[in-house]
Amino acid sequence: MQKLGLMLALLTLGVSVHAPSAFAQTTGASGETPGRQGKLTKLPKLVEFVEAEFPESEKAAGKGASVVLQIAITDKGNVEDVAVITSAGPAFDKAAEEAVMKFKFDPAEVDGKPAPVKITYRYDFTFKEEPKQPVVNYDGVVMNRFTKKPIEGAKITIEGVGEAVTDADGHFEFKEVPLGPIKVAIDAPGLTTVSTDETLVALQKLTVKYSLEPKEEGDEESDLEVVVVAPRIKKEITTTEIKAEEGRRIPGTGGDTLKVVQNLPGVARASFGSGQLVVWGAAPNDTRIYVDNVRIPLLYHGGGLRSTVNSDLVRAINLTPGGYGSEYGRGLGGLVTIDTRTLRNDRFHGYVAADAIDASAMVEAPVAEHTRVALAARKSYLDKTINAFTDKDVNDFVPIPDYYDAQFKIQQDLRQNESVDVIGIVSRDNLTRTVSNPDPAQVKSQDTLTGFNRFGITYKRQFEDGTNLTFTPWGGTDHSRVLSSFGGTPTVLDVKSQEFGLRAQWRGRLAEKVAVIVGLDAEGSHSSISRRGAVTLPPREGDINVFGQQPGDQVNADDWSTTIGSIAPYAQIDANLLDGKLHVIPGFRVEPFVVSGSRQTPAVGETPAIGFANETTVPQPRLNVIYQMLPRLGFKAAVGMYAQAPVGDDLSAVFGNPQLGVSHATHALAGVNFKLRDDVTLEETLFYSHSTDLVVRSDSPTPHLAQALVQEGEGRAYGVQLLLRKELSARFFGWISYTLMRSERLDHPGGSYRLFDYDQTHVGAIVGSYDLGAGFELGARFRYSTGYPRTPVVGSFYSSRRDLYEPIFGEHNSIRIPAFAQVDARLAKRFNFGWGKAELFVDVQNVSNRKNPEEIVYNYTYEKRGYISGLPILPVLGGRFEW
Repeated sequence: MQKLGLMLALLTLGVSVHAPSAFAQTTGASGETPGRQGKLTKLPKLVEFVEAEFPESEKAAGKGASVVLQIAITDKGNVEDVAVITSAGPAFDKAAEEAVMKFKFDPAEVDGKPAPVKITYRYDFTFKEEPKQPVVNYDGVVMNRFTKKPIEGAKITIEGVGEAVTDADGHFEFKEVPLGPIKVAIDAPGLTTVSTDETLVALQKLTVKYSLEPKEEGDEESDLEVVVVAPRIKKEITTTEIKAEEGRRIPGTGGDTLKVVQNLPGVARASFGSGQLVVWGAAPNDTRIYVDNVRIPLLYHGGGLRSTVNSDLVRAINLTPGGYGSEYGRGLGGLVTIDTRTLRNDRFHGYVAADAIDASAMVEAPVAEHTRVALAARKSYLDKTINAFTDKDVNDFVPIPDYYDAQFKIQQDLRQNESVDVIGIVSRDNLTRTVSNPDPAQVKSQDTLTGFNRFGITYKRQFEDGTNLTFTPWGGTDHSRVLSSFGGTPTVLDVKSQEFGLRAQWRGRLAEKVAVIVGLDAEGSHSSISRRGAVTLPPREGDINVFGQQPGDQVNADDWSTTIGSIAPYAQIDANLLDGKLHVIPGFRVEPFVVSGSRQTPAVGETPAIGFANETTVPQPRLNVIYQMLPRLGFKAAVGMYAQAPVGDDLSAVFGNPQLGVSHATHALAGVNFKLRDDVTLEETLFYSHSTDLVVRSDSPTPHLAQALVQEGEGRAYGVQLLLRKELSARFFGWISYTLMRSERLDHPGGSYRLFDYDQTHVGAIVGSYDLGAGFELGARFRYSTGYPRTPVVGSFYSSRRDLYEPIFGEHNSIRIPAFAQVDARLAKRFNFGWGKAELFVDVQNVSNRKNPEEIVYNYTYEKRGYISGLPILPVLGGRFEW
């Protein structure tokens, strides 16, 4: 009697596709990028089995044998070639080869498309008498795909039969499994769940070997989970995906993965103390940020020293400067999406870390068989420790942030490929910018408070045909307060908002080569706003002033409320043409904006308030095209229309204009990416954006009632960005990024374009990190950027009425703050212990102790000019312990 054991071991996948690079700009729904190795989205499935004849010449020996073969399977599911890896002798080898050449497979898919692969397959020939007792007819082992070590405690479930658990050798077995097709699921702590179909044949034993892929690759870095979603759909073609395992090792980031965004092309360097994200010449509040489909107002704490989301919860972060698909809107600028990782379910995990800037900690554990929880928190104390690392009283000259944040995540598995995730985020910042003076009456300061919290629930379901569904309702609150004391009456703007949203999306296929997403994206905000003081504070983009300048003597006050919302249906199609070389991705989004408020005219005596409500529907067509002309050469292009509602701060009947409407923008880009080597990629992107209906101050000295702001502004930004990247290898990774850009504004019709307040002509970064061995790692980063434009003071005069000197300004934004240049270095030593691992590091920021100007200031007569500078040399000593 013959028994056959087979193994689909996928130990040596040879995927032949032209898919993008993990750091390059791309269009993948999960951050796939042109030029990188494709992601396996479907295993090959044996659909037509041919039994091999047991060699007659071997029957006399009364024993069987095993032949290990490598099988090349085409994208049509045919066996193209068979090669013997481990021989059992000529007779067995020939019989196995002849049978396998007749096999038929349902082909594998890479990035949602049929693709050729190579698999390792073992043919077991067993010669045995028919057993008289129940016997094991299905067994095997489960191993880690990368380490090749057996996995103990993995659960193998056969639908309708039962389950077994692997022993210390990774072995499992089932007795008398019913013949015919069976559905098998393999699940192990910290490893990717695998589902597969097998077939049991009469008088044959099925012996298998399953190799599972870790959810978090690498022993040293375990932040990145590779999520395979089928079918894939290509979208944002300028997306840059950041791998957490690389991000946390970059000098100057202090181990904060999300700070890597500051070193990417297309991103201007934000001034110290702002924490702003300025992308492709758009204003900071024009870029949208989402964490697991939940919008948050800030990516960084004040000062930009830390992100508002703990890096150890992050799987990946994607930056799209412009030209993104129809899934997202409400912003004239860029898009940042952050995906949190899958929580581990094997045991209790956590870490504690501290350095000169702040301290943080996280714990993570399963609380039930299908429930996992993680909690994280962070608190800064740089304002108390900085003088221990510098020889100056830096607190008097540099804005030092004071912040904290906390996050929690709960994951509940409902059934196979179905789950519910709950996420919560809390963040709060206080930042003070001060210009000191021996005369207390001349001290100028600006205090900024920013806080928010979010709570979101995401339901995910992936169906057997590869389609998937997500549904995310969320809500929270925002609070910001700016208090400016520049002499005269202090000015305060206080905004409290309730934020809420809902995102529902279905992803599937219309045909074999046509993938589609359809969804509904809803967001709303209700704000209560109070403002007191000078009508020109806080200053707006484009205002001609200097920091600390005493405002005019026009003061006022107002209290109002606003409600702003929209519900946007959207759809996007990915047409796969020319055998996958060409992707044409049209998308469409229709967004009706509703803007309402409590008062359309200023309060006068006891006059009752008369509210207002406006509705504007904005169609937003978008198109992305990707052409992979050669395996190492690809092209991309995109064009799209975008829209953004006014902010509640600007809808005051006293300080703004209740009738403000929607602003519009058009993005266009074209680019090329070239893979110099398998691990070296060069990308270049040309971009252009044009914005209309921007909100600006009225140019009339006596504006009409409730029209202090008008919607007459235009903006344009254009340039080129480059990225030369060496991907992570055993020893070294790094990149060079550079952006040459021009960003301008036209405040009123008939005027001339001027430089945007956030324009930076040159922005560049060189980043590298090298593993020295023995747990040591050395890295360095160099950054350079042109200073922001400012309007010069060319003279002054004494105002006897106000008893102060008033500045006389030159041409608008005709000078710049001096250029920024800084070198950072990082040396780390990692330790591995039985209970976990540890890292000690020194991250020296501003190694050369360069005095980088951040803002221009003047003395009270405006005769002498000086600067508010950034941090001096700051050696950040720290340690991290995790288990």
